[in-house]
Amino acid sequence: MIWTDLTYSIDPKTGGPLVHISASSSSPSDPDDIYWDNNISPSLLGVNGAVYAIAVYDSNLIAAGEFTATGGVSANYIASWDGTSWSAMGAGMDSLVSALTVYNNQLIAGGRFTNAGGDSANYVASWDGTSWSALGTGMNDIIYDLTVYNNQLIAGGQFDTAGSVAAGRIASWDGTSWSHLQTGMNTGMSAGVIALAVYDNQLFAGGL
Repeated sequence: MIWTDLTYSIDPKTGGPLVHISASSSSPSDPDDIYWDNNISPSLLGVNGAVYAIAVYDSNLIAAGEFTATGGVSANYIASWDGTSWSAMGAGMDSLVSALTVYNNQLIAGGRFTNAGGDSANYVASWDGTSWSALGTGMNDIIYDLTVYNNQLIAGGQFDTAGSVAAGRIASWDGTSWSHLQTGMNTGMSAGVIALAVYDNQLFAGGL
């Protein structure tokens, strides 16, 4: 919109000022305005809870969080959008999904869940386009973020064990087993790795 005029009046109920804005319509050629064409980019039907992570996998948009339905479809904590409609991803999870990434052509989900697709999966699981699988024995507490570094999957969270290995809030998965990253981070009631990113060929972690 381009704002063209402002007028004022008094609210008869409160006695406070009211501002009235007149505007002309936008067009795609307006250099200083964002133009939204809902025919080109239609709004997505929402979910019935919070979304914590979004990723792209197999040409679909994947949304994950703390919801159990989207677009009228039952979907436990994770769902797939193909540009037209939402779909469930198997039986989904039994609790919050807070992190998504793609590793070795599979979608990886991490969170607070201990079951994925109806099978045991402790806080992390992989989706191959058809079904969910556990990544070893997983973690002993929540995963907050996932990324890929040096051809390995990196998980950060509030766990201190990954697989059978002591791992201070951060661990790597090579496709077969979990490993610690040196001594990791300090542990405690509120300690945790909340954010991960790769920059200048180095892995960066942030958190409590």
